[in-house]
Amino acid sequence: MSQEPYKTTCKGKEYLGKTTEVMTQTFLGDPLYTWLLQAHAADKQEPVLFRLLTAFLTACALNHGLFLEADGFGCCAVLMPPGRKADNPWTMIPAGVVQGLFTIGIGAVKRAIFDYSAAQDMYAKALNKEEQKKHWYVFIMGTLGGRRRQGLAGVLLGEMKERARSDGRPLWLEATTPLSRDLYKKHGFTTVGELVLGKGTTGAGGLREKGGPGVTVWSMVWRPT
Repeated sequence: MSQEPYKTTCKGKEYLGKTTEVMTQTFLGDPLYTWLLQAHAADKQEPVLFRLLTAFLTACALNHGLFLEADGFGCCAVLMPPGRKADNPWTMIPAGVVQGLFTIGIGAVKRAIFDYSAAQDMYAKALNKEEQKKHWYVFIMGTLGGRRRQGLAGVLLGEMKERARSDGRPLWLEATTPLSRDLYKKHGFTTVGELVLGKGTTGAGGLREKGGPGVTVWSMVWRPT
């Protein structure tokens, strides 16, 4: 008997709370967020990460982000439509982004604003001027540990690709682990650049390490055909 397709739904701020819970569980220990929260002991990072993600995802909701989920929030994603940005300065303060950044420490603010923002430079390498202004952007995507390798991410990626296909615009995202990079590659995304964060001071897992290789983030794009 063939398996029934997973049910998916898409809403806005109504899904903010549950999505934040899932993303906190999913990204706790992720190299990028471990690097960002270096000032906090490992056993103290979860509540800080929750506050930070609450602020980020609230900003997405205020800027018309789409909150997608598959099979009862086994997998979630936040998709920003063309022309919409979570870092809109008019919504960063109401969303609590500024306050959220300063709860993680000055060093983390510097890393978030100045170091990781260099990922934006990848746009100019892969997208033309019109595409840089208007493209679909997967702000964040994650699958709960017990639900991985069940096809949930592929279902949501398919939905997001269909939205991009409907208006002929590219779909952009960043992979924070080799595993997620390979998953996106499997679903048709192409790596257009790599950003290494904390080289010389950070290990591959995001923890402090003198002379470490740093944390790698892969910028990837999918184009409708």
